[in-house]
Order: sequence, then C-alpha cells, then structure tokens
Amino acid sequence: MFVRIFYTSTMLSPIVKKQIEEKLGTEIRYHSDLEYLCGCIEKETKQRISLNTLKRLFGFIDDIKEPRLYTLDTIALYLGYKNWDVYISSLTQTGNSDFNNLQEINIEALERCDVVEFTYDPDRTVRLKYSGDNIFKVIFSKNSKLKVNDIVEISHFVLHYPLIALNVIRDSSNLGRFTAGKVGGITSLKLI
Repeated sequence: MFVRIFYTSTMLSPIVKKQIEEKLGTEIRYHSDLEYLCGCIEKETKQRISLNTLKRLFGFIDDIKEPRLYTLDTIALYLGYKNWDVYISSLTQTGNSDFNNLQEINIEALERCDVVEFTYDPDRTVRLKYSGDNIFKVIFSKNSKLKVNDIVEISHFVLHYPLIALNVIRDSSNLGRFTAGKVGGITSLKLI
C-alpha cells in the first residue's frame, strides 16, 4: 500500500521543531511520529495536546488557526520550561549558543538610518530604521500590531526565532514588550 504524505508549512519555528525532535529522540516525519509525541507530552507533562493540534503545528494539516496559549505552554513544559513566555525569553538571551551559524543581523554592525525588514506569519511585514543604541523606528507596517512611528528597542534579529521588542513607545506612552513571530519565528530577515 502506498501512502502519500503532503506537507504544508509548519506553524512552529524550525528552531522549536528541532528542540522538540531532540527531546523526543527522533525526527518527526510521519503521523505515527506525532502519535508518539502526543503520548510523550501527556506522560511527561500530565497535560494533553490533541493529535490534530500537533498535526497543525507540524504542517501535516493545512490550517491557519493560531495555537492556544495552553498548547504553547504545554510544549514549553515538555521542553523543560515553566511556560511559553519563559521559553521564548530563553531563546533570545544574548549568550544563546543556538544563534551561532544562523542568519542574523548584528545590531552592533548597523549604522544610523540602516533599515531592517522582517516578516512573520500570517502575512506580516515590518521595516525598522535604526537610530542607535538598539533603538529603531517603525517606518512600515503591514498587518502587524506595530504601527508606523512606534519606537522599539530590540537586542536580536535572528531568522526563525521570535523577535522581541523590549519596549514599544507609541505617542510618548510605553506599551511594554512586544513579540513578533511568537510561534513560528521570523520568516524572513534582510537589511535594505
């Protein structure tokens, strides 16, 4: 019997997917791999993620729904973190060795007025103009919560990782922290 598997794009960042596969001890290629992962997650965390949810996250089912925070928290717990926010913060720490050999834009090498463009799902594009000292001004925003003229503080631009703005200033008000690509990471990154 011949079984065809059609892969759609995965909702998870390749970085997150890789860490899950490392923890699981096998590459996730087949439905049976997801069934195994489902059982392992439930056994280790005492929390359940449905098989269909895992199929969506890993691109076995084409679906545009954003995963629920419960699902993300459970994945983080499986990977050894208290919750998804703690996990995301661990990915963006300055000393993270996973940053080696990845596509990134080194902020220290930027000059004033350089423009960085990044995209993330679903269909979001942001362009930032560098002002110095890790501070950027949003000069273009499509489908993002970031708005033109927002001032953001960013310490890392790394492809496939979430982008965290430590502070967002809009109309002289600090809106706090903002994360772009919280689930799938940054999908494209370039210096214009």
